[in-house]
Amino acid sequence: MGLNGALHIGRSAILSSQAAMQVAGNNMANASTPGYHRQIARLSPSRSDQIGRNQFVGTGVQLSSVSRAIDTALQARMRAAISEENASQIDYNFLSSIEAIQNELGDNDLSSQLSQFFNAFSELGNSPEDQAVRSVVLQQGASLANHVNDLRDEYAVVREEVDRNLGATVERVDALLGEIASMNASIAEAQGGGTSGEASSLHDQRDVLIDELSQYMEVTTVEQANGSVDVLVNSIPVVLAGESRGIEMRTRSGPDGSEVSVRVKADGTLLEVGTGSIGGLMRQRSETIEPAINALDTFTSQMIFQVNNLHAQGQGTEGRQSLTSAFQVDDTAANLNAEGSGIPWEMSNGTFQLHLVHPESGQRTTYQVAVDPNTMSLDDLVNEINVNLGIPNVQASVNAEGRFQIQADQGYEVAFSEDETGVLGALGMNAFFTGQNASDIAVDQALLDNPGLLAASSDFTPGGNGIAIGIAGLQDMGIDALGGASLREYWQTSVNDHAVKTSSARTSLQSDQLVRTSLEARNQAVSGVSLDEEAIDLMSLQRQFQAAARYITVIDETMQVLLSIA
Repeated sequence: MGLNGALHIGRSAILSSQAAMQVAGNNMANASTPGYHRQIARLSPSRSDQIGRNQFVGTGVQLSSVSRAIDTALQARMRAAISEENASQIDYNFLSSIEAIQNELGDNDLSSQLSQFFNAFSELGNSPEDQAVRSVVLQQGASLANHVNDLRDEYAVVREEVDRNLGATVERVDALLGEIASMNASIAEAQGGGTSGEASSLHDQRDVLIDELSQYMEVTTVEQANGSVDVLVNSIPVVLAGESRGIEMRTRSGPDGSEVSVRVKADGTLLEVGTGSIGGLMRQRSETIEPAINALDTFTSQMIFQVNNLHAQGQGTEGRQSLTSAFQVDDTAANLNAEGSGIPWEMSNGTFQLHLVHPESGQRTTYQVAVDPNTMSLDDLVNEINVNLGIPNVQASVNAEGRFQIQADQGYEVAFSEDETGVLGALGMNAFFTGQNASDIAVDQALLDNPGLLAASSDFTPGGNGIAIGIAGLQDMGIDALGGASLREYWQTSVNDHAVKTSSARTSLQSDQLVRTSLEARNQAVSGVSLDEEAIDLMSLQRQFQAAARYITVIDETMQVLLSIA
């Protein structure tokens, strides 16, 4: 090797140290840049030249690669932790919202309203003819119904909030997938389809997009030879190289409310998203809000039926010449227990008593009406009263709205008692409540207009209190439709279960935050920029550059001496 070779060695050292210093400077410049991964300049010796038998001499140094400091396994774990934390945050937020709406630790909660309502009936049992007490009962009933309505409306507002957030999040994810696909195309183009180099800044930008994507849903990435990555959600591809398959939210309305799903836009494949904001929102909708609404509706529905079933068999201080059911029947020709009838409560085979009362004389005639709800329709019930029994001075009918009506002739009143079937409560005859669930429960307007119609007696005596006492006892009476629990127990169990879930969600959130923080710290240790380390590397490279420059100067001086001798 001659002096020219020596000059090339110095040249390689200067160029390599310059490039390495540029890498170190770029690291320092991006020390606070979100998503930036520290770059590593790797130097390697150039190919040696043979100068004699079994004698080789080096030819300098070369910059073999500039690559990002990254641990892909750690990065995947961190993204999974981000997804878990965001899902836990959503869980806790909405569970806390439902708990705040229930407000069972406050003074104006459903349990308190329920106690006040049934206590009012207990007071009515003590003073069944006191009009002031009757008014209090109706006021408490209206207050309870309004509270249930408000509770149901607030649940619905939370569900609407979930749907809005879900829709906005899905739109953002769809846009992110498009951006990731675009970055894939740019990276493949920049790297020329090979693996010899890496477009580090483009990779960092894409990683920022994928990190954001992991906030919304769990993702898996598979890197390809050309530098692009495929993005999958539970093994279902949503980005393939430079193509985004997209996602969308679909809403389907059904008899029990709307159903929401997230699907691949390209082919409609269902995405079962379990974590991230989308997973948390979907879970809260199906496992918290819908069950809360269903529990409130079930509670309210049974309260309506149980109170109405007793109230239908009682008498107030004033009688009624006609009665119209509070609930309409969808198909009056369908069996009463059939789904097509639209009656939400189960009825039993048995009888009830229909009484025709002459107020002036006090004479009361009783007729026994047999009902088999599994074989009889509302039309059959009308026929049973009008034709089979042929009760005089009374006419049963079904009006245009599908409501059952009983009309007595002038000078007569009608009443019921001893209902073994539950048909009177299910139809809403002489009802206390109207409506079928928490969304439409209300006190019958006829009672609010005339408190004398409020039933307290069960034996046609002016001071009777059998119905009032019976309704007061409902709050602690086991109900088969509620699994043997009373109304109070059923509601308290629902509230307690929700409180346990909220507490568990709080614990899970704290745990997930610790995991994410720990993984972020580890990832920062691998990929983050340490200004102290970069400064030390820069000083070392500076000395290398200075040494190379001095080396070239020495070689130049040597050449000058040789040339002068020549």
